[in-house]
Amino acid sequence: MSVFNRRSFRVDILTAFGTLLLITFLAVIIYNYRSTSRVVLMLSDDLMDQTTQSVIDKTVTFLTPAAELTELSAQLFTTGVLPFDNVAKLERYAIECSKSQSEVAMFLIGDRAGNFLLAKPEPDGITATKFVDRSVNPPLTTWKYWDRAFQVIRTETLTTDTYDPRSRPWYQGAEEKRGLYWTDLFIYYTGKKPGIAVSYPVMDSQGRVAGVIGYDIELVKLSTFLQSLKIGKHGLAFIINDKKELVAYPDPTKVIDNKGETGTLRLVRVDALDNPSIVAAYREYLRTGQEKFSLEVGGVRYHASFTNFPPSFGKPWQVVVVVPEDDFIGEVKNLSHRVLAVCLFFLALSVAVAFLISRRISKPILQLAKETDRIRNFQLEEPLVLKSHIAEIQVLGEAIERTKVSLRSFMRFAPQQLVQQVIQDGKELILEGERREVTLLFSDLRNFTHFAEQTRPEEVVHILNIHFGSMVKIISDHGGYVVDFLGDSLFAVFGAPQSDPGHTIQAIKCAVTMQLTRSKLNAEPSVPHLPRMEMGIGINTGSCVVGNMGSQARIKYGVVGHAVNLAARIETFTVGGQVLISEASRRLVEDLISVSGPFEAYGKGVEGAMQIWEVGGLRHHPDLTLPPTVPGLTSLSQPVPARFRLITGKQIAPELYQATMTKLSEAGVSLVTELGLDDFAAIQLQLSGPAGEPIHIDGKVVGAGEAMHHYIVRFSGLDAAGAAAVSRILAESSN
Repeated sequence: MSVFNRRSFRVDILTAFGTLLLITFLAVIIYNYRSTSRVVLMLSDDLMDQTTQSVIDKTVTFLTPAAELTELSAQLFTTGVLPFDNVAKLERYAIECSKSQSEVAMFLIGDRAGNFLLAKPEPDGITATKFVDRSVNPPLTTWKYWDRAFQVIRTETLTTDTYDPRSRPWYQGAEEKRGLYWTDLFIYYTGKKPGIAVSYPVMDSQGRVAGVIGYDIELVKLSTFLQSLKIGKHGLAFIINDKKELVAYPDPTKVIDNKGETGTLRLVRVDALDNPSIVAAYREYLRTGQEKFSLEVGGVRYHASFTNFPPSFGKPWQVVVVVPEDDFIGEVKNLSHRVLAVCLFFLALSVAVAFLISRRISKPILQLAKETDRIRNFQLEEPLVLKSHIAEIQVLGEAIERTKVSLRSFMRFAPQQLVQQVIQDGKELILEGERREVTLLFSDLRNFTHFAEQTRPEEVVHILNIHFGSMVKIISDHGGYVVDFLGDSLFAVFGAPQSDPGHTIQAIKCAVTMQLTRSKLNAEPSVPHLPRMEMGIGINTGSCVVGNMGSQARIKYGVVGHAVNLAARIETFTVGGQVLISEASRRLVEDLISVSGPFEAYGKGVEGAMQIWEVGGLRHHPDLTLPPTVPGLTSLSQPVPARFRLITGKQIAPELYQATMTKLSEAGVSLVTELGLDDFAAIQLQLSGPAGEPIHIDGKVVGAGEAMHHYIVRFSGLDAAGAAAVSRILAESSN
């Protein structure tokens, strides 16, 4: 015998086990590294986007207040609230404005005569104002220094100041634009800080520019904000303008260059930074025009993004973010190395354990053990394929297969939860119950008894099986359990055996889905020439006793209580395609469903009137909406006389009552009669045939009409004569 046909079980197990573990570990490590890296890079991309948006939002928030106050101040001048010739009032207002915004370096006012007022905060709470008066020759410049109480503590005057606001960019830009104007970047010489000015013109009554109001704003706080941003360990975010100049940078000292050949201060250009990754990223952006890309600099991979400020901002600025890739996935690489070491350790340990186990267990027995696990998990459909020449193992395999067949049959008569409990506990079912709030559902096919009497038994059973097969699956999908089948009706419970806090809404969803499915089955009948079948559904929620009931010889899971009787009574009031629920059910889910009502009804064994509601559908679920109870009602050209009798129980009263029909369809009629009819009252409508013969159509009142003594009646079913009579009346009305 070949050694390949008779090998040591341990060799097979160890070889297979070791190979499988090695492949699995490597696959997991590689997949984990790639997946984690991809996810981390996606998150890093989101982080860069969030950082960019944060910078834009911060910049807009930083500059907007000054722009708004500038425009507001200009409007005060335009409306005359602030006159140019009242210097004292202007000084007080300028001081207040300069203190209102922490980012403001100076508040500026200039008029078309060249007069100029400046206010700027000084250290220790002092505010300095400068007023240039050009109404005298030479122009007189007055400096005043104010304390916190708006008292002048020092005054200086001079006649050598040549400052003219009309020659300054902030004045000329606003005058030319005749609206809000932002200057280019400039540098405050004394503070060596970058700044920008915003201004707005003051218009006189002739539409001419009478003056300009402006703010000088220091931008160093934007750099301070950029310092606080954390984008990995070495990532940077900064702002540039359309001249490649730095507007704000995490290191504020790098925004201004004072090493020029002439010794003058100037703003640093982004391509002149001493950061190779930023310079390379900017050049790549100019070359490709891409807003997001990756690049490699000095053996290190970087991710970069260039994002324009929104057009509404008014300046062609950009936010630039540059981050090394290892800032995001460096730790992933280190983690992968550690995971590899751990996996190798466990691989060696697993091989050792498998060596010990393989000496005691055989493959067929292991296969049988796995099959018992599948049975415990109720995976009963796949047949057991057992390859073994050992008779005992073959007998055990056959016994397991018979157990699976028995369990599949048992589950058709008892809830899966109970079957699973028997298997797990190893104990027989006992007669016991508990009180629990549940939702009960009764459904019944309308006029099916008459159909069954005229149809072959095999076909009746086939049709019922198709109907119940669809309905039971829907009930199961919504967490319900079918307690019993009663001819062409069924009784289901929600919230038992498996507890479900949402049992009421699940029952209503289930009922709506059942009605919609019934309509689809009518549209596509599985049996040729099958008449349209309609179903009524009644639902109630209440406390019931649920559990195993019966005798020691036969046990059944059941539900008993007054709530069951009430649900059954509610179902008797339904017509085809209708879902009716009790007040108890509606109250629990009133915000989730669309209903009409309430309707009052009296039922056998129920004290007092029942409040019943008709379900129209589920809110926020347009696909779970029921059609009207009486669809297609058509107004008749003139009222058509008719007569009707009342039906009580199974008895038809002999008295005939007069009525007129105002609307009609194959599903129902709008009836006007002096006789007061209760909700859900059953009537027999009498129409005249072509030869004057009486034609009877049973129906039920499902609602009030548009006026007093108007009632909507849903037909319970139309035979050929009734359908012909309705069609004839509709045809005569249309002609």
